[in-house]
Amino acid sequence: MAVENPKIETLELIDAARALRSKPGFVCLEDGLPGPQSFSLLAAEPDLVMTGDISGWRSFEEELARRASPSADLGIPTGAAIGWVGFDGRYRFGFYDQPSIYHHGRGVWLANPPSTGNPGPTVFARPEWHLRISREEFVSMVARAKEYIAAGDIYQVCLAHAFESDFPGDPWGYYEALRHHSPAPYSAFLDLAGCQVVSASPECFLRMNGRRIITRPIKGTRPRRMDQQLDQRNAYDLLTSPKEIAELVMITDLERNDLGMVCDFGSVSVPELLKLESYQHVHHLVSTVHGTLRDDVSQPAALRACFPGGSISGAPKKRALEIIAELEAHPRGVYTGAIGYFGYNGESQFSIAIRTAVFEGGRGSFHAGAGIVADSLPEAEWQETLDKAATLLLPGREP
Repeated sequence: MAVENPKIETLELIDAARALRSKPGFVCLEDGLPGPQSFSLLAAEPDLVMTGDISGWRSFEEELARRASPSADLGIPTGAAIGWVGFDGRYRFGFYDQPSIYHHGRGVWLANPPSTGNPGPTVFARPEWHLRISREEFVSMVARAKEYIAAGDIYQVCLAHAFESDFPGDPWGYYEALRHHSPAPYSAFLDLAGCQVVSASPECFLRMNGRRIITRPIKGTRPRRMDQQLDQRNAYDLLTSPKEIAELVMITDLERNDLGMVCDFGSVSVPELLKLESYQHVHHLVSTVHGTLRDDVSQPAALRACFPGGSISGAPKKRALEIIAELEAHPRGVYTGAIGYFGYNGESQFSIAIRTAVFEGGRGSFHAGAGIVADSLPEAEWQETLDKAATLLLPGREP
């Protein structure tokens, strides 16, 4: 039910977030490209924080089941376990019984409207990001991956490298700059147990509504240009690139197979294939795959079965993960894991943790990657990682 208090209705999402920022366990999951049906979520002060590994998260599933509150198809969570799963399977979730939900299309708070409070000024600081490996080292990684492809081990693998920075301040100011300069459909700020995660992800990993499940893999990247003709040329080049088309078709098939393991037979379909989507700094190609979960598969079990996403690992997935572990110099951590929530009422959503920075112990880090296939040009793949990194390298000035 929409809140009718006009003072609450006009409270801007960012002002409400600033008012909650100082509270422990603050989380903000935001649709940075809001449409008529989109919403954003704020919460703080979880009554429980759980950590562990998804390979054995029975206690997490039991806690989530204990809080289950089936309801009508509302399209929003009535309460949620909010957090992330890192690429290595390590998870961290806070349990929030009353998140605040803002409906962008209607401009109202649908649930638990926050008070205005006194947020105080936001302090902006710019991280001084530094590469952790050289261009030559990454090019060597790509060359080795292509040897594995030529030998028949894999068809594709996503390789990434890291950036780091000293950052003793509060990353919230960095998030505010990021959301202003690089709006994304899965923007997020999470502060759980001493670790802050800042994300501007364009990619949906899983969206679940009861038994319905959707994934939207992304492959292919071209930079945006200020000149409209050059920008359209880059978009056309992406849409007609045999390499990019082959990559996304391959990963779409992998995701279709992943959903097939947890869905009713015959329910998995691909309603969108090779769709162009354009963001602040890049163009991407996207597909949509959906299905109906089997009755004996819980939502956490579905996430575990599909994890990590195929678009950021490779195909075949198992061998690609082994090659990533061998070739990449630095652990990915949260990067290319999943960020989002399990709703107590079965409304759940997770993004792929790309365009994502992590701050802990006075330091920040993030990764950027590229998909490697047989005809990849190492220098071009290096440039693609820099194009993607631009999202996180640019913020730092006050919006």
